[in-house]
Amino acid sequence: MTTLRLGVSIKNFCLLACSMLPLGVGGCTGFITGGGANDETGDGDGDDTGDTGEDGVSIYAIQRGEIAEGTLVTIKGVVVTSPVNADKGLAFVQEPGAGEYSGISLYLWSEVVTGVPLKAGDVVDITGEYAEFFGVSQIVVKNVGNISVVGSAAVPGPDLVSAAEIARTNPAAEPWEGVRVQLVNPTIAETNDGFGQYVVEGDALIGNAFVDPLPQVQLEGSFASITGPLHYSFNEFKLMPASAADLAGYQGPPAPADPTSIYAIQQGTISEGTFVKLDDVVATSGFTWSNSPETAFFVQEVASGPFSGIQVFLANKAGLTIEPGDRLTVVGTYKEFFGMSQIEVSSASNVTKLGSGPTLAPELIADPADIATGGALAEDYEGVLVQVEDVVVTDENPDAPDEFGEFVVTGDLRINDVFFAISDWTKPALGASYASITGPLVFSFSNFKLSPRDAADLVGN
Repeated sequence: MTTLRLGVSIKNFCLLACSMLPLGVGGCTGFITGGGANDETGDGDGDDTGDTGEDGVSIYAIQRGEIAEGTLVTIKGVVVTSPVNADKGLAFVQEPGAGEYSGISLYLWSEVVTGVPLKAGDVVDITGEYAEFFGVSQIVVKNVGNISVVGSAAVPGPDLVSAAEIARTNPAAEPWEGVRVQLVNPTIAETNDGFGQYVVEGDALIGNAFVDPLPQVQLEGSFASITGPLHYSFNEFKLMPASAADLAGYQGPPAPADPTSIYAIQQGTISEGTFVKLDDVVATSGFTWSNSPETAFFVQEVASGPFSGIQVFLANKAGLTIEPGDRLTVVGTYKEFFGMSQIEVSSASNVTKLGSGPTLAPELIADPADIATGGALAEDYEGVLVQVEDVVVTDENPDAPDEFGEFVVTGDLRINDVFFAISDWTKPALGASYASITGPLVFSFSNFKLSPRDAADLVGN
């Protein structure tokens, strides 16, 4: 995001001077002068041969505003500092000497992405057009012949910066745009900005262009260091780790000394984002049916009742087993996931088994409509093991096309398949009746839904 534009007046002066000289005299071929209908490379000469631009141009000169936007430039002997994001055509290069103004992003056309595989440490010569795209400085490379790997070298830097120096809306971060920088001991202030990115204390944004998804973290957790090129997009600076190794030495926050009750969370006295410890709670389910490392289960206070249950989301179950009746300590971050309260746990090590006992009895709900969407008791019993009795299937297919494996019973209460793989689910016929249906009450896709844990939770008449 170059702010100085000295090169504009220089360019105009040179164009005027070049018009008075014979073609090719005085180095005039280094400027774009318009191009023609067959100009495929952006070199301005009306053909698609990909002619080279000015020799000897440095990234420093571009980022300091000494080169006019739109100029065709040649940069030699710079080092690639990231992998290539093929979808975005994005990569970064940097002068070997590092420091302020030493880095810049590349925008590679698709044929360049596939035709010239690049990796961090490649030394390259590049010809392309210098452009400012919504504030980000970049070299646009359209032709395979305009970039070549000429060697390999150590990746420059990183230059040490503070989070405040590269804060996402700090104009003073400008000299570091495109440069490989490093934050030391950054602490997580926000686990997800809504786009899968972290915010660390000091308001620095950690982006996911090369590591996606970013590793699961918890509020107030910290890394020994985070390293990567500093990018600028959507009006924000963001540090882009180039690999998982650039996110070094993560440690979660220390467990809170005092436990928090599920009642306090569900009754709104605990702020979202708080790191909490649930002590001696009871599992009311096993894992949801997903076969991925990410999964969920439900826990409840021993005393049960309204506001006593909550979902636990586990980023990686890593060999952990959970059965109804397990007594647990759970350490994680309280979050609202599209309206569903949950405890986000970054590691299986944050779930400790204290023992096992009898499963909790479900809370009997006299009128199924009370816990259906819009029901008077739905919020009170979200996450709680509940049971309805003597219900009839009133809708086999509440969604068309049916994508959620659900059916509807008396009181407009949805029954869903959180604990059943959809391929194993057999829907009951319209009018089928049940003596009882049991399971945790969940909230997803704007509806409350009762979720049987296994076939035994569906007791037919």
